[in-house]
Amino acid sequence: MPRRAKGPRLYLRSRQRRDAVWVIRDGALETSTGCGESDVAEAERQLAAHIAQKWDPPKTNGRLDKILIADVVNVYLRERAPLTESLEFLVYTAAPILEWWGAKPLSKVNKTSCQQYVAWRIKQRVKKQTARHDLKTMRAAIRYYHASEHGPLDAVPVVTMPGKPKTRVGYFLTRKMVADRIRAARRRHRSSHVIRLILIGAYSGTRPGAIKRLRWIPSTHGGWFDLDSHTLHRRGQGAPESKKRQPPARIHARLLPWLKRWRDADLAQGCTHVIHYYGKPVARIDKAWASIAAEAGHSDRDGPHIMRHTAATWQMQAGTDPYEAAGYLGMSVETLMEVYGHHHPAFQANAARAEGKRTAPVILGPAPETHERKRNKTR
Repeated sequence: MPRRAKGPRLYLRSRQRRDAVWVIRDGALETSTGCGESDVAEAERQLAAHIAQKWDPPKTNGRLDKILIADVVNVYLRERAPLTESLEFLVYTAAPILEWWGAKPLSKVNKTSCQQYVAWRIKQRVKKQTARHDLKTMRAAIRYYHASEHGPLDAVPVVTMPGKPKTRVGYFLTRKMVADRIRAARRRHRSSHVIRLILIGAYSGTRPGAIKRLRWIPSTHGGWFDLDSHTLHRRGQGAPESKKRQPPARIHARLLPWLKRWRDADLAQGCTHVIHYYGKPVARIDKAWASIAAEAGHSDRDGPHIMRHTAATWQMQAGTDPYEAAGYLGMSVETLMEVYGHHHPAFQANAARAEGKRTAPVILGPAPETHERKRNKTR
């Protein structure tokens, strides 16, 4: 019995005496994207466009054993993902799902198969939480398919995911550690984009994904810096609000001079991206980040998201009002106080000084005689 074809996916095709190029594998057909190894973002956009143009899910009347997971995920990437700000991330997390689950029907989604998928991803040297993000994308795809015109399904499979990581206490960089990494980045060739991400993250608390989409001019694809009004717009024009808050924020006084110098240099070369690698937008920064951290002498493994934790910690250490800091960072006051509140100078200050009121000592003994009892004794 022939194997069912997997869904369209990206594959890095090596070539003799030439740079590797991303291709779209769709069954036996390979289509070159023309994108080199570093241009992942454009390759992912072409994959999404390829899916949108050719995929036509079969009619199955909601039967789980007749619906391929590849169909469900591709419907999600074609119809829902382009309407979000996380298209690149969703395509990235969907790729391993299509590779492992693509030829399987929805009826195969259960606790055991989800655990097997996590084990398969760990063998590829990725963390459990990376596999969790993959499964979250598959769960979102299943729910969308069920609620869309392609559904409803006979039943909605339960996607079992690894537990959430515990909140890390002390997960931030000190000012000295930030300075060490900037110096390390300056010593490395072509690492200016990492320096920009470090400083913008430390002084704004913006998530790395949103930072990489920032522009110097208004854009619908991402946020931008308005240096005239000293305002950081984290979302693109017309972009819908998502669960991850991205409110505008005032540009930090220490960050503003850096931004002005960077903007003038970039616009003189016709580049509108804030984070770029010689004029091209940056899709992945993990390898450069790890190399710079190691060169700075920091043994703990962390990622660019640590800069958001750093910004929140610095705000609390500075004694910023929690409501103002939460609005500035784009998080709820509850989350800010629960995770970072212990860094605030006023953290439990009143409780640490509280004392009970002093009262007269209570002498335990027989109850005093009442007037009625004394009268009875005289009789």
